[in-house]
Amino acid sequence: MNEQTLKRSWATIQFELTQDLETAASRIEVEEMATWLMIQNGATACEVKSGDNNQHIVEATFPSESLSEQELNSIKASMEEYGLSRCLRSLKVSSVHEQDWLKRWKEGFEPFVIGKKLGICPPWLKDELDQELMKGRHVIYIEPGMAFGTGLHATTQFCMTAIENESEIEEALDVGTGSGILAIAAALLNKSCKIIAVDNDPESVRTANLNKEINEVSNQIEVVLGTTASVRDRKFKHIFSNMTCEDIIALLPEYERLIAPSGVVFCAGVLTEKCYLLEKALAERSWKVLHKEESGIWTGLTVGWHR
Repeated sequence: MNEQTLKRSWATIQFELTQDLETAASRIEVEEMATWLMIQNGATACEVKSGDNNQHIVEATFPSESLSEQELNSIKASMEEYGLSRCLRSLKVSSVHEQDWLKRWKEGFEPFVIGKKLGICPPWLKDELDQELMKGRHVIYIEPGMAFGTGLHATTQFCMTAIENESEIEEALDVGTGSGILAIAAALLNKSCKIIAVDNDPESVRTANLNKEINEVSNQIEVVLGTTASVRDRKFKHIFSNMTCEDIIALLPEYERLIAPSGVVFCAGVLTEKCYLLEKALAERSWKVLHKEESGIWTGLTVGWHR
């Protein structure tokens, strides 16, 4: 992401995570919830900053100079739905001009490992990478900025571990690809794999295309601007679906058209407290849960469809 693109006005939302939330769940879980919710509402960057008196402040940045009343109301409604209604008291909306976001994203972002075969590293640390840390691993070089695009979030890590644990992936569909990190992981782990990565956000498509070039997997990944309707004539043995519970439920009929015989869908982005809704919808449509894994407030499922 070049600096010229970033040096413009951004609509920004700030709110404080209240102490009662942090006693009900761990601070990390609350931060994950808040950042995830902002990304789901269209934020292109989100961070948690420390304030006075041990406060934790979420700052989300949106790719427009201002938010419409409808957009703001939608964000407020989402916060109420997901138990963040008390945070609305401290909600502030502003516009940030000429902020060097690239520099801010670089601060504190260090290489780390996921599972047994994967590692994540920002491109600017490539020459300084600890080779011992990444020994025997496929390293994904990724530009940070989106909470769901760096591998830091628990839901992304569930999908990456699920991809790693598959013996072979040949044809895959990555729905809502974001930064392209899941598609890149599949490509690096399976050299003959072909992945179609779809996203309806032009900025995500641009970023995914950039990241596939950085990781030298352009010949394996096709990034498509659009929805699953863009590939309705194809069949896939694997579908990556790191989305909300509600979005996954809505997409089940589409997945049934796209899934190949004996294929599986990796479902993440599901709040544990809402997982029963997804499991009910899966059972009603003859899907079978093959694997279920909880990580704090999040649950990931691997599911197969039995006609």
